[in-house]
Amino acid sequence: MSLVGNLQELGLGEILQIVSLSRKTGVLALHGNGREGSIVFRQGQVVRASSSMHQQSLGRLLIQKGVIDLAILRKALALQQEEGFCERLGVILIKRFDVANDAIEEVVRRQIENAVFSLFEWSEGEFEFDVRDHVETVDSIRMDPLQFMLDQGLNPQFLALEAARLLDEMHHAPAGPEHGPAGSGADDGEEFAFNLVNDAGLAGSGPLVIVDDDGPTLQVLAAGMRENGFDVLAMTGSEETLIKVDTLFRAGSRPTVLIDLIMPRMDGSGYLGGLELLELLHNNFKELPIIVMADFHHGNAEESLSGMGYPLIMKPRSAEVGEPEIIRKFLATLVSEIRKAQAGSPRKSTS
Repeated sequence: MSLVGNLQELGLGEILQIVSLSRKTGVLALHGNGREGSIVFRQGQVVRASSSMHQQSLGRLLIQKGVIDLAILRKALALQQEEGFCERLGVILIKRFDVANDAIEEVVRRQIENAVFSLFEWSEGEFEFDVRDHVETVDSIRMDPLQFMLDQGLNPQFLALEAARLLDEMHHAPAGPEHGPAGSGADDGEEFAFNLVNDAGLAGSGPLVIVDDDGPTLQVLAAGMRENGFDVLAMTGSEETLIKVDTLFRAGSRPTVLIDLIMPRMDGSGYLGGLELLELLHNNFKELPIIVMADFHHGNAEESLSGMGYPLIMKPRSAEVGEPEIIRKFLATLVSEIRKAQAGSPRKSTS
């Protein structure tokens, strides 16, 4: 998955959604106007964050919260340096000084939240997401020994929602010294719980989301399905589809998704991007009605589809898109498959 651009075209909230839903591991770097920021993800969860405009010393936070005192912090840092920065400071505090793990985790969580919230204040800047096989803190400890990383990360979508709430409060709050800046975080005692939406219990069917990277084919299918009475949302890429589906679910709507099997993957490589998107939707949105289409057969991909229980229908080739009779027959087949999928009928491949 390659994500590079500017925040005016793709907002930080949308970026967090993409990484969360795709469960990617890597580092999101942001920069602009002399500012630097980064968010580290492990399997779609935020495990670390920093901002040059909101630098909080974790040592200071730990002392302020009464978790440790200055003497313990100095001793722990000295041990870390003596042992060649082989362990995180949090581990040293827990193992050597009997500091409660939960207490450290809470402070680290707050530090990460505040760093991420401060990045949402940026109205412009450049970003780049670097996908990695794994992320770890040991290599970076020497440069920043007070920067911790959470083993159990924070849900990016919770962070996006909470940042939006804080920014809204800041914009509507009366001026005065008692009102802190956005990113100051909620009350320390407040607990949050956030999970990806679950479609269980949602009634009715939402719009038809059609995903196809071929513009002419997408245009013809979208127009044809609208004529058949469907509310159609046309998409050309996996990233925008993930965002749209998640947004629809949060609004209480359950869309039906029609995916083109043969399109680029999210990182721009390969040609089974439709299968990649299907797996992401399958993992994040259980019981979502999904139909896959392709203009030629692919044995391994079809075997994967069959294993997950999703139907495959053969769509017209690019040269046939202008043939009215071919399109009419395909649309009739498509309408039938959509109705079956929405009704929860047994699924099988259609050739």
